Amino acid sequence: MNTLTKAQKEKLVNLYCYLKKDAHYYTDLNGFKKEQIKRGGYCADAPTEDQVEMWMRLLSGDGYHLVYLGVMLALRKGDMRYLDDALYTATTMMQFTVLSSGYDHCIYAWNLLPVLLSANRFDDIKHIFPKENGLSKNGARVLKLITNLVMYLYYGEEEWRAEAVDEAKGFSKKAPIEHRAIVDALLSLVDKNFDRFAVELVNICKGKRRTSGYSENRFTKQFPFFALGLYNFARRLYGEEVENIALPDGAGLLIELHEYQKANGYATGNNIADFKETLPILDALLNMELPSMYLVYDKRFGYTDIGGYKRDVIEMVLKSLARE
Repeated sequence: MNTLTKAQKEKLVNLYCYLKKDAHYYTDLNGFKKEQIKRGGYCADAPTEDQVEMWMRLLSGDGYHLVYLGVMLALRKGDMRYLDDALYTATTMMQFTVLSSGYDHCIYAWNLLPVLLSANRFDDIKHIFPKENGLSKNGARVLKLITNLVMYLYYGEEEWRAEAVDEAKGFSKKAPIEHRAIVDALLSLVDKNFDRFAVELVNICKGKRRTSGYSENRFTKQFPFFALGLYNFARRLYGEEVENIALPDGAGLLIELHEYQKANGYATGNNIADFKETLPILDALLNMELPSMYLVYDKRFGYTDIGGYKRDVIEMVLKSLARE
């Protein structure tokens, strides 16, 4: 595997700095911390339900930017800990997008899932994609396919196979290359076809560079988190059977993150910033084990129970702060 040269890393850091203003990226870690403290200045001293909900909404839109701050810091400082910790923290933050969800659990398939899997936070799957919810029925097709294949592989429910696997096999070959490659990589894990899986990791990297999705730019296209995430997921499912699979050269910096994670026994990272003394509500949200996201039903479709989830989180945070 080829890692990035020093010159390539410097070029990416300069690109990040060039795009910083238009992409709303943070300048550095202190900038991220100061922004949260500035936001927290609007809170009263005693925590309230409204304040907890406010923080949930603020965090839901910031996880994406934190991931790429972690990328930039890892590039600039030559320390993958920054990216590993950013992925860990962003996995929590991005779960709060539930407050704006109009779909079932498939809404998390595109943005949150690659971050979660890249962070090795596999236990979060049972909270974000609870077994009790069953397979996804409501959302864009590629999101449903990815969600259902991940749930089938994670839970191993054979009665889901026909719907999850057979539908995925009929996915359009005219779909964007990244979409096809992600679905085909998951199908290869169903079949335990690791040669095909390795090929699809290459295709995911190629597809990422060609993507024109929302919030994508010349910087983000260099980091195919789905490739690393699915590799981590394969290792979680099959252990040593996938040890000989290498991340493709197209994974770039994520190869170094993989080596860092491997050297650390694939342990999860830590929160990238400490807010215990400055912002207790934020600290509680980032450090708690979040509740599961269940569905409510309207006729034949299920939708994320936003109200129930919000109540559960608020209750858990306020109880946690009351004990301190």
